[in-house]
Amino acid sequence: MRIVLLMTLATWVAGGCQINQKSMTPNSTLAAPLDFSAGPPTIIYKTKQDYTNQVAVILTPDKTSIAAYPHPQDIANKGNQVKPTLLANGYLLDNQGINPNVAFTSYTFAQYAALPQAPSLEELKNSIINADPLAYICNCGNRNQYGDIAASMNNLIAQKLAPCKTLK
Repeated sequence: MRIVLLMTLATWVAGGCQINQKSMTPNSTLAAPLDFSAGPPTIIYKTKQDYTNQVAVILTPDKTSIAAYPHPQDIANKGNQVKPTLLANGYLLDNQGINPNVAFTSYTFAQYAALPQAPSLEELKNSIINADPLAYICNCGNRNQYGDIAASMNNLIAQKLAPCKTLK
């Protein structure tokens, strides 16, 4: 009788340990930490309106002047690769090089790429259709860490972009 009782107790304890062991195993669905090392950033954003076919410029932090803009040949050489990649839930993957100081111009990619030279700063400034277009923007780390970037970003979106760094 003692042996049966000891064996039952040993089985119960061993089973309990096994259950505790399983619960301490890391969840394999959790994302690995993102790589924020030097390199091209992975910028995910949402805009207040649809600017997916508009050329972006970067304004100074006070939004009074243009700090950076592309040359028409930059747009022409990249073709459709410069347009943002459409992601889940209305998010976009940046392919132009935007940041929180982005503004969108009235120039479409096709119009801008056809220009023989870049417009003057005054012309570019006058072409800005929204100097505060972002509803949300974040950095999801070094772009080189991803294989299928769109699928990876959609997975992060499903996680509510929790591992990414909010920029605005």
